[in-house]
Amino acid sequence: MTPKKQPQDAFELFRSHFDQLLNPNHPLIVLAKQIDWPRFDAVFAECYSPDMGAPGKALRLMVGLHYLKHMFNESDESVLERWIENPYWQYFCGFTHMQHELPLHPTALVKWRQRVGSERLAELLRETIEMARRGKHVTDHELSHVNVDTTVQEKNITHPTDSKLLLRAMTKLVTAAKDRGIPLRQSYVRVAKRAAVKASRYAHARQFKRMRHQLKFLRTRLGRLIRDIERKCEHPDEAMVTLLALADRLRAQKRSDKNKLYSLHEPQTCCISKGKARKRYEFGQKVAVATTNRGNWFVAAELIAGNPYDGHTLAATLEAVEAHTGVGVQYAYVDRGYRGHDYEGPTSVEIAGSGGKRLTRMQKRRRKRRAAVEPKIGHAKSDHRMGRCFLKGLDGDAINATLAAAGANMLKLLRLLRCALPMWHRLRRGILNSVVRQLQKASVPQPRQINLAA
Repeated sequence: MTPKKQPQDAFELFRSHFDQLLNPNHPLIVLAKQIDWPRFDAVFAECYSPDMGAPGKALRLMVGLHYLKHMFNESDESVLERWIENPYWQYFCGFTHMQHELPLHPTALVKWRQRVGSERLAELLRETIEMARRGKHVTDHELSHVNVDTTVQEKNITHPTDSKLLLRAMTKLVTAAKDRGIPLRQSYVRVAKRAAVKASRYAHARQFKRMRHQLKFLRTRLGRLIRDIERKCEHPDEAMVTLLALADRLRAQKRSDKNKLYSLHEPQTCCISKGKARKRYEFGQKVAVATTNRGNWFVAAELIAGNPYDGHTLAATLEAVEAHTGVGVQYAYVDRGYRGHDYEGPTSVEIAGSGGKRLTRMQKRRRKRRAAVEPKIGHAKSDHRMGRCFLKGLDGDAINATLAAAGANMLKLLRLLRCALPMWHRLRRGILNSVVRQLQKASVPQPRQINLAA
């Protein structure tokens, strides 16, 4: 049902209002007043039924919690724990009096994200860009010059090995069979666990022939288990069909195959190599990131499913930038990984490190600024939850990337307010002091002049 306003309790008449308790010049309060909250009511109205079900939670509460979560790198549980202790966070989410109980369960945030979807949650990123534009922190000219790069958003999985995956598939099949009352001829869990341990030890000792023998043992037992369940379960449900298909795919895949399975609970996970010396392979999804060339504001963070070539993602990234900002991109600054791109639009693609002799000083400076997107990606991973995605599926990857970009922009706005407020206070104090001095001079009577000649 459509969310309603916060109910006013009669007891709140005898409680202190936040306007009487909190500092009105606190950056979080100033930031909350600058956000266009009714904008989200219009965007998310389609996600609620007007007359069915219980009333939903206030949209300002849900949006504010997600902003705070990715601004301060919190989980669904920890953001609510800190929310109940911080009155400024409660004011940011639309409350007027101190709350002593949690407004919702952490799983409500999960269900709300699934209901809203990644496309509508992109409105949170657009609002941060509009706030920067209203505050004159960024101009349309700056939004037309963007840095573009790609990164890997890893999934919440362990490092995949054949022995570990085969053992996990057998364990999940045995558990599913027991839950459905399917009698198994043999579970093989005890011998499979011992074979997986031996395989890992042989691999560490570089005894690969013995390791392959143990892997063959595991694949054979997994095949027996799959066939035993298929014989005894004539009409399996959808979850069992999916699990059997994943287990059979895992059993049949080889080292040289493409699109291999790296996780049973996240089957869309890809193995991506970005040429890093410290981490040769990363397991997750590719994300295309775009920032402004000058101010380094996030203007796009789009999920690129699979592992396409970077140059083939440029058109979709620039389209997302124009959709978020409403400004046509004139120049896109990329690295050499985008050579041979297939983009044919009006934007001029500037590849860093090429054509140095024919460039002006401003063009050279703009191309050097392309490298500023690299630390921005690093901060998004370490400080705004883009480093590891804990949300499920491809939709969860897209949501996490978009909210991380929105959280980074919001924290940047908050820091700009923290720097601007002391300056404003000093300026106001100086103006008041000058006015007081002028009033004092005007009120003090001037000494009477004595005419000695008279």
